[in-house]
Amino acid sequence: MPPVSLSLSMRHAQQMALERIRRLSCAGLDVAGYLDEVNPIVSHVVPNQAGEQKAPYWYTVDPASHLVTSVYGQGCDVEPSEYMKWELFAEDVMKTADVLANPRGVQTLHEVTDGHPERSPIYKETMVPHGMSQELLVALRSSTGENWGATRLNRAPGDPMFSPHEIGFMAAAAPLIAEGVRRGLLVGEATDPDQPNAPGLAVIGLDGRLESTSSSAQEWFARFPADHGWQDGVPISVFAVAADAVRDAEQGGGGGASTVRIPMMDGGWAVVQGAVLSANGDSAVTVIIEPAHPNRIAPLLMSIYGLTDREREVTRQVMLGGSTTEVAGHLRMSPHTLQQHLKNIFEKTCVSSRGELVAKIYFDCYDLRARDNHERIRVQRSIRGGPKVN
Repeated sequence: MPPVSLSLSMRHAQQMALERIRRLSCAGLDVAGYLDEVNPIVSHVVPNQAGEQKAPYWYTVDPASHLVTSVYGQGCDVEPSEYMKWELFAEDVMKTADVLANPRGVQTLHEVTDGHPERSPIYKETMVPHGMSQELLVALRSSTGENWGATRLNRAPGDPMFSPHEIGFMAAAAPLIAEGVRRGLLVGEATDPDQPNAPGLAVIGLDGRLESTSSSAQEWFARFPADHGWQDGVPISVFAVAADAVRDAEQGGGGGASTVRIPMMDGGWAVVQGAVLSANGDSAVTVIIEPAHPNRIAPLLMSIYGLTDREREVTRQVMLGGSTTEVAGHLRMSPHTLQQHLKNIFEKTCVSSRGELVAKIYFDCYDLRARDNHERIRVQRSIRGGPKVN
């Protein structure tokens, strides 16, 4: 049977939906607020109700490790630690890690089981009892290749299969949603920082006046070069980024963004990002300042386990799901040398396999973050990303 072509009206509806998602990513929303706005847009184009699940479930991950930092969805009562036990230890398909490693970044349960979903234990044990017969799993992968999360869409028995057009829409929406999630995590970390070097947040009106700043933003401003010029206690470059975002919104008809890298007095670099929903009405520009390379898991691997720089590189590639051949090629070392590094890593972390290594790092470095985010979602506070230790 030849593929069914998409009607002009449906193609227009998909393009309008993608534009709405793109604009929302510039609105300065935290993750929950952003996904609450995205849910009806996605569900209108790709219906996905099944049982008590009325909207997609969303998972944020640390792009440096691909480990889950939160689970979010309307009516979602999934306990992160229990979910991660399945993710890390169960012999099953359609795990978050699977789609993050998938070059396409999208897969269906029927696809990975060759049309036999009953081969999946979680299908029989969880999906069927809860009125689910299909699942579409999508990686939230940015245009630069970083994975910021994943989403699961489910359908009930009797519903049509996810069509190629619906799957294609989710593949097109994924990088836009990834950008919204990335910015949303920065908003959460900037408004309620819980670690050194946290992102800073400044809100600037369309008239160019400073409306508010976070405490962490003031710490960042103190690190800007003294010759940058200042206005209202804020570096001129921050206002310049805001102005560029507004110009971008004016030229594109909505949803503007701008990014620059700025050297700090201490020798490091900061990325300053501005985003605005539109250049009209009562919109304001959200400007976020963060480290140029905010990989927070690497120093923890050294401080907790005593791993060397090379061992940390190997560990990170293992967490990202690379095979022995892939990791060795990426790090330009022989498979024998890689195995020696893995042996040392296993000894230092007291594990005996790659799977045990990833599980140990999750429960040592990410479980506290996921549980904290679970509680923050319950009390309607912004979630944060990255690892978290006592």
